[in-house]
Amino acid sequence: MLRVIVAMTVAAASAAMGQVFVRQGMLQVGSLENYAPIAVAVYFWHALCNPYVIFGTVLNAAFYFLFLATLSWTGVTVALPLTAIEHGFGALLAIAYLHENVSLTRWAGIVLVIFGVIMIARGGAKT
Repeated sequence: MLRVIVAMTVAAASAAMGQVFVRQGMLQVGSLENYAPIAVAVYFWHALCNPYVIFGTVLNAAFYFLFLATLSWTGVTVALPLTAIEHGFGALLAIAYLHENVSLTRWAGIVLVIFGVIMIARGGAKT
């Protein structure tokens, strides 16, 4: 069970960092305002060429590969809920890196989610 928890903690941290980098890249690209097909294609081309988006996508891929490994060790009912710890990492990184505000209500929700993950993890990892 320890390798499952370690792998999913690293995976969740990787996914959260990936999302923060993708957000940083998308802040540079700007918002999608024109929905004409050529404009959408150009917009997404700029997004795909942004270094922050590329690095964030690599980090998200690392999450996915760690998740695949975890699924080889335990069941979906353990592995999938463990991905929820990403919410805690994401909030901390959004505050530190993106300077976002996280309300007390959101923190309460994050704590409840993480508490639920702990309950699931303590239930064992029988496959």
